[in-house]
Amino acid sequence: MGKVLLVLLVGVGIGFTVASRFVQFRYFGEMFRILGSGQAFKRNKHGHLSSFQALVLSVAGRVGGGNIAGVAVAITLGIQGRFSGCGWWV
Repeated sequence: MGKVLLVLLVGVGIGFTVASRFVQFRYFGEMFRILGSGQAFKRNKHGHLSSFQALVLSVAGRVGGGNIAGVAVAITLGIQGRFSGCGWWV
């Protein structure tokens, strides 16, 4: 079952990469250009973040922290990867 899931995961990843015309590679340099120019952190005329920027920041903080905590708890408890949902981490 584990090998089938791994092949399926890689296959779907390659499929999405081809369907999106390799977007994660095409815009890699653009990402660093935007981050370097400060355009990603631009504030409005009153010096505040937009609603979308606040939402993205909040979601990233919660999801990222939850992923790190989930993997740490799974490793600490010794849960096998197939039960914790992160088979290659544990």
